[in-house]
Amino acid sequence: MEIFAPRWHDRKVLIAKYKVQYGNNDIEFTKARNLKGKVFTMAGEEIAKYPLSTNGTIPCYEVPLEVVLERGVPCQQQN
Repeated sequence: MEIFAPRWHDRKVLIAKYKVQYGNNDIEFTKARNLKGKVFTMAGEEIAKYPLSTNGTIPCYEVPLEVVLERGVPCQQQN
């Protein structure tokens, strides 16, 4: 799933609830300069443990950025 960038003011990654699937979910940041091109894999069950919020339109899980970077497994880096 593509995510533009983390929400920097509170260091959260908003992941749309409808995009989260059982099993592994690939997360790719497309607009954050320091994370662009990196893809992280997190289990859907792990993502669903975090509180639901909204991005103003749709329900999203608020996953701390540190969790994505530490627990997520970088599976590739595009050039």
